[in-house]
Amino acid sequence: MRNDKKALVLLLVVCLLIFLSVSRNIRKNEKQDEPEKKDYRRSEFRTEIIVYNTRNKVIEKMDLDEYIVGVVAAEMPASFELEALKAQAIAARTYALGRALGKYGSGSDRHYGAHVCTDSTHCQAYITKDMYQTWYPNAEVEENWAKVERAVYETSGLILTYEGEIINPLYHANSGGITEDIQEVWSSVSAVPYLRSVYSEGESDYSSYEKKVVLTGEEIREKIMKAYPDIVFLGPVSEDIEVVQYTNSQRAKEIRIGSITIPGTKFRELFSLASTVMEINFLEEDVMEVTTYGFGHGVGMSQCGANELAQKGKDYEYILQYYYTGVEVEQIPEDMAAILGRN
Repeated sequence: MRNDKKALVLLLVVCLLIFLSVSRNIRKNEKQDEPEKKDYRRSEFRTEIIVYNTRNKVIEKMDLDEYIVGVVAAEMPASFELEALKAQAIAARTYALGRALGKYGSGSDRHYGAHVCTDSTHCQAYITKDMYQTWYPNAEVEENWAKVERAVYETSGLILTYEGEIINPLYHANSGGITEDIQEVWSSVSAVPYLRSVYSEGESDYSSYEKKVVLTGEEIREKIMKAYPDIVFLGPVSEDIEVVQYTNSQRAKEIRIGSITIPGTKFRELFSLASTVMEINFLEEDVMEVTTYGFGHGVGMSQCGANELAQKGKDYEYILQYYYTGVEVEQIPEDMAAILGRN
């Protein structure tokens, strides 16, 4: 009987040891299967850029990716898909480095010799984490900022090139359904092979898609005469204003106003319109309503369109190569790194 008890105890001990061994192996395998937790705030490619902060009027030397986090946070809502944010990060990094290398009209004289400035009308918008709540009043700061950081640091060191040259990655909020060829917006610029018009679906679902502005004849004549003092008005605005030519993407290319014809881009600038994709209606003989579709110049990547593609499962490389025809996504070349100075 005593021997039976000893045997039973021994059996229980052996079973316990086997159980513990199996449990350890299961936990070990589960741990191996867990995705590695990545520090999204670590740059794979470290270099610095010189930024003129137009808000406090100081020049700062900043880590490139830290600067790009602030650009992406300002330029694209963190509510957009991660792949769209990654596409924005690569475009913003490419834009900044192109200017740092003195390409594409960097205009360093406008920011006291710095590579870029934080004025969105000249370079790219930029905010700090402390400014995020002001920029997006109803946003969850910590969660959104972390998402932007992930988009930037997971694409660290990646830029866009065309035939080996860093590109000019222009972008805008909403194309109105189709982007524009660059020469149609900036007449002094020749056609650029990677900045061609492409269709951009799904953008009508965004608040930036449609805007309406009502202008009186008095407002119109006052602004036009400041820009064109020699103009002769022929009658009420219903007789004086008409779109006489459109681009292939159906943007207003030329608009007749009284005795003169001006570019559609100039008309947009004078009246602070969202886009040159427009419909003009006359509510009265001397009252005009302009309905615009899209937001921005329309060249390059549409941010809303990028988000639509991401929602359909497209990754950042697909998005960028869709909006920038024929480009490559690649690491910053060593010769470029040498010019900028890696740290």
